[in-house]
Amino acid sequence: RWSDAAAQLRSPSASTSSRSPLPGRSRSTEIILMEMEAHEDAWPFLEPVNPRLVPGYRRIIKNPMDLGTMRTRLLRGGYSCPSQFASDALLVFDNCRTFNEDESAVGRAGRSLRRFFESRWGFFLYFKLLFSN
Repeated sequence: RWSDAAAQLRSPSASTSSRSPLPGRSRSTEIILMEMEAHEDAWPFLEPVNPRLVPGYRRIIKNPMDLGTMRTRLLRGGYSCPSQFASDALLVFDNCRTFNEDESAVGRAGRSLRRFFESRWGFFLYFKLLFSN
């Protein structure tokens, strides 16, 4: 499936103006987010944390972030560059680490999804460099 993503990145049609994504959107960030949302450990991060169900969360976490909020931002062109997307993804995991115990189910899910994201993001950066010439 990542070979398909790589093919899309190199595809001549991917660079034509009629098929170019909105500002701040790229096929790569859309694919990465879609795969993160489908990951088996994404369940705690799909929607914003409900402060009624998780008392004290907003007191500890000053800048909440989740995959649903990232999707909304991506679809609305809220990222001016892919690095802003990556910053939000890392914020999800940093917030998880700050609020949850390492060996809790949510803490383990956060570490797993972070590793997944970092591998995909590294792949994205590699292909971006490889095909930027």
